[in-house]
Amino acid sequence: MRGKRIVARQLNYLKRKRRKKIKKINIMKTLRTLIAAVLVAVVGMSASAQVAKQDAKTINLTANLNTTIALRMDLSDIVFDFAHLNDYKNGLGSYEGNYASTGSVSSTNNWNLYFRATKDFKHSNNKNSMPLNNVGLTAKWRGSNGISNKADNSTLALSKSETLILGHDGKNMNAGDHDTNRFTIYWEMGTKGEGMNSKSIFDQDLKKGTYNTEVEFTAREIL
Repeated sequence: MRGKRIVARQLNYLKRKRRKKIKKINIMKTLRTLIAAVLVAVVGMSASAQVAKQDAKTINLTANLNTTIALRMDLSDIVFDFAHLNDYKNGLGSYEGNYASTGSVSSTNNWNLYFRATKDFKHSNNKNSMPLNNVGLTAKWRGSNGISNKADNSTLALSKSETLILGHDGKNMNAGDHDTNRFTIYWEMGTKGEGMNSKSIFDQDLKKGTYNTEVEFTAREIL
């Protein structure tokens, strides 16, 4: 019996020792797992704390807002044919009359339109001439832009100096295409209109024959 007890005690001792060993192994595994987790976390924190390297280049951008302006004019000759006494006394042409030139302006900026004679009103003999202010014009605005029309209610007499016909009114933008900036010029001669020669062609007793001059129209942008 005593021998059996000794054997039993030894067996219990071995079992306890084995359990302790297994427990120690489990603890070591747990520690290794914890250490590995800590190392992963530390490495991750170290990587996230690093500044990413980069390389940058710049490209320069430039915008050139260039201005453009284009004047279209009907360049058909205007011929005043004085054939009757009443023509000499009363003149030819009127506002919305038969002597007309159409035109338009396309511009990226506000603009003004001027006209002037480029030379004297000379007789074909190249000796005689008549006053330029025997000729005048009025203008009818047919565009949709708001403009200032200096020749709407009164005639503008022809001269060698530039005279403003149409243009910017100081408040409305008149930049636009040809459709928004259309007009008609109406010519007259010897009518004694406002600003024109106060004498009729008849009273001036001019040498009969053909007289000629040239009229220049200029569309100029307002900067």
